[in-house]
Amino acid sequence: MCTMRDTMPMSASAARAHPTGCRLRDAIRRSTFWGVLLLALVPTVARSTPVYSARAGRTCDNCHLTPNTWVNPKLFDRKCSLSCQACHVDPSGGSMRNASGRFYQRATLPAVATSPRPTQDWDRDFLGLFVRKDHATTYTDSLPQGPASAAQRTEPQFAPKDIWALGRPLDEASVHAFFQGRYGVLQADPALRFGWDLRLATYWAGSVAVFPMQADANVTAHPLEHFTLLANVGVRARAGGFRDTRGDPRTPYFRELYVLLHEAPMQTYVKVGRFLPAFGLRLDDHTALTRRLFELDASLPETRVTGIELGLAPNYPFASISYFAGGSRTEAPPSWNVFEPPEGHGAALHLGWRDEGWSLGGSVLARRRPLAHGGDATSVAVFATFNPWKYWRNLPLTWLAEVDVGSRTRSSGQRTQQLAFHQEIDWLAGNGVNFLLAQDWSDADTEVADDHDFRLTAGIQFTPAPGVALDTRGRLLVPAGDRTDADFIVQLRLYN
Repeated sequence: MCTMRDTMPMSASAARAHPTGCRLRDAIRRSTFWGVLLLALVPTVARSTPVYSARAGRTCDNCHLTPNTWVNPKLFDRKCSLSCQACHVDPSGGSMRNASGRFYQRATLPAVATSPRPTQDWDRDFLGLFVRKDHATTYTDSLPQGPASAAQRTEPQFAPKDIWALGRPLDEASVHAFFQGRYGVLQADPALRFGWDLRLATYWAGSVAVFPMQADANVTAHPLEHFTLLANVGVRARAGGFRDTRGDPRTPYFRELYVLLHEAPMQTYVKVGRFLPAFGLRLDDHTALTRRLFELDASLPETRVTGIELGLAPNYPFASISYFAGGSRTEAPPSWNVFEPPEGHGAALHLGWRDEGWSLGGSVLARRRPLAHGGDATSVAVFATFNPWKYWRNLPLTWLAEVDVGSRTRSSGQRTQQLAFHQEIDWLAGNGVNFLLAQDWSDADTEVADDHDFRLTAGIQFTPAPGVALDTRGRLLVPAGDRTDADFIVQLRLYN
């Protein structure tokens, strides 16, 4: 069975009135047309983390070394998963990566690997430019092996050499914790972990802007098994540049701050604190219309809420439910005090099935708040991915799509409907070289004519080495009226 996490040896692991129905038909027609076109083209790049999740099921050693003598345990104790928590400390995805995510970052993503390359990627060097330069790959039958038993993980050859992850929890490791030795030299289950995520952007749209798109510093403290505290401090990106970013009174701030109770049977967890509600596909592109229209733009402090989330991910199914305070459309929460969010409350339900070559899921997000904070809103998402690469080794394409429908309150107090659609297809041309073609469509108010947006994105992402990525994207936006906009953005990302 292909896995994202290790198995355990113990168990062995927006004017005119316009009918809503016509809007919906238009959306379906456009989506169908572009769906067929996208699938017919040879396209694209993406850094949206759902793409990584959709791809990883093709081979187990994407995310860890594979002792072939181990067998999968019963479901209750199994850690095999393609859910977000397979690679991130936050079970809902985003922010700091755990040992499995860091291994994937080092072994699978880059053109030159620093952890053993997955066996299916040995001969996938782009245009022959990086042949045999990833010295961590053996290219022999003597594949790197992790410990074959619980006792072996303490042996010297499996000792970590990891300056960004230190120590071990004070108590004994549980059977549900990450297992030392399965991630090469990385500390599998550290007591203290440090990280960062820096993105510098150059943006062309009539004029040129250079600004920090993201600057986050992360730390996790894991003094005891089943208990982790995560703090993610970040700045609010300002397209005006570095001076505007420094002068923003809401920068820096806690993007996330929560306590996580985890490492439990069936990958069950409880999260309490400030976070982003789980809804739809958590795309890395925060400007995606499915994210921005439904108040889920991860770059904005306003999207953060304070509450509790419970979830589980036993192998292929996943589910989470949350209740929270805050989530104002107009007011950002305090930068540092997570216990005084803006007035209002809400809840979210997020569930589905992530299999080795496909996934299907749905989400519901309800917000109840005063009109001054945006009024009530209810949103529903249906999303899916398909990875034919799992079934045909010469077809390294990955497709994902999401349809969102919601109701919201206008500033007048009246209710209206909104729609959004996103799909993209990715072609992994070679190790570290990824191409993308994506389509976004939205209608911010189905009772207002000609307020829709249509955007087509094409891009290339190059990951030369672990923690370094260059992302270039050209975008064509067709908004309401006679004006059509185009822009081009280049991002340099450094992270660990």
